[in-house]
Amino acid sequence: MSEAARASSLTDLISSHRVVVCVGSGGVGKTTIAAALGLWGALNGRRSMVLTIDPARRLAQSLGLETLAADGERIDPQRLAECGLAVTGDMFAGMLDQKSAWDGFIRRYAPTPEAAETILANGFYQQLSRSFAGSTEYMAIEELYRIHESGRYDLIVLDTPPTAYALDFLEAPERLSRFLDRATVRWFVRPYATLGWSAWKTASRSVRYLFSRIEDATGGQTLSQISEFFILMEEAFDGIAQRSSRVQGLLKGPDTAFVLVTGPDEQVLDDTEYLSGRMEKLGVPLKAVLMNRLHVEPQGSDSSHVSEYLSWLQHYLEAHGVDARARAWLVDAYKEACRLARVEAVRRDAFELGLGDTVVTAAVPDMGRDVHDLATLGEIVERF
Repeated sequence: MSEAARASSLTDLISSHRVVVCVGSGGVGKTTIAAALGLWGALNGRRSMVLTIDPARRLAQSLGLETLAADGERIDPQRLAECGLAVTGDMFAGMLDQKSAWDGFIRRYAPTPEAAETILANGFYQQLSRSFAGSTEYMAIEELYRIHESGRYDLIVLDTPPTAYALDFLEAPERLSRFLDRATVRWFVRPYATLGWSAWKTASRSVRYLFSRIEDATGGQTLSQISEFFILMEEAFDGIAQRSSRVQGLLKGPDTAFVLVTGPDEQVLDDTEYLSGRMEKLGVPLKAVLMNRLHVEPQGSDSSHVSEYLSWLQHYLEAHGVDARARAWLVDAYKEACRLARVEAVRRDAFELGLGDTVVTAAVPDMGRDVHDLATLGEIVERF
C-alpha cells in the first residue's frame, strides 16, 4: 500500500514524506500554503526548508520578511515565539536566484575551473541561461535536488510557478536530457568553420528542432560561441544526464509528495483538473489536493433554521438601532454568504469525486484577509 493510501489527513501525509512540491494555478494562495506547510514542519520538530521560484516573490511577505536570501535563511525562533508559535524544530526559507543557480551548475559540471570561467563568459551560455524554455524550472529542480542531497533538512517544501509554468517544471529534466543528447550534441563539436546555418539545418529532425529553439533563445548567436560551449561541456554531458535521471527519480520517488493547491472557483477547478491529468501522464503521482480560501456557511445557515435565524437577526439589528436599509443589506449579505458557501461545497464534492481513492483531500477556509505574517500562517496551520 502506498504512503498516500495510508495517510488519513494532510498532516499525516506530510509527516511521512521528506519532499513536498506545491503546484497549482495562480492566485489560489499556493505560496502561502507552502510557507504554512514549512511552518507545520517546524512546529512538529522538523528542520524544514521552504524554497520558492514564484516570480511574484510573495514568500518573504508571507513570512513577514522584506527579502529572502538565495541560499535560504533561518526564521528567528524568537520571532516565531512572539507570534505564539512554539516551534520544536527549525524553519528556513529561500528564494531561487536563477543566475547564481545556473553558474553553480556550470561550475559543478565543467571539466576544469578554467573551462568553467570560459563557459560563464560565453555569450551563448549567458543567453541560454536566461531564455532556455524551462530554465528557471530546471534550476529549481537542481536546487531541490542539491538541498535534498545535502542532508541538512528533513522536510523540504518547494513552491512552483502557476499552472501555465508548472508543466515546464515537471518536464524540465526530460527537456534538458533531450537538449544534451549525444546524438544531437555531436553536431556542435564538428569543425563549425566549414558549415553554415543552411547546411546544419539539413540535419536530422531532432537537430532541426534544436536549431529552431536555439535561434529563438539566442537571437542568432554565432556558431563559434555555440560550438565553444558544447566543446567545453562535452566531457560533462554524461554526468549531467545521470544527474537528470536521478532528479527525475526524486520527483517520482516515495520520498516526494505532490500537493495540488486549488480554489473553489469553477475556472480554477478546470485548470486543476487539466494539471492533475498532465501529472498523471508524466508519471508524477498526485498525493494530495488542498482547496484553499473555501467559504464556509455562516452561523444559523442550516436549511431547517434559516427562517428562524433571519427572524432573530432582524430583531437583533432592530433592537440595536440599525436602520431598515442597513438591516436589509445585512440580511442580503447573509443570504449571499449562504448561497456562495453552498455552491462551493457542491463544486468541491463534484471535484473530489474525480480523484483517486489514494489522494488525500483538505480544505482551508477563507481567512477574510491577506496572509503576510507569521501569526496568520499559524492560524492556517491550525486548519490542516
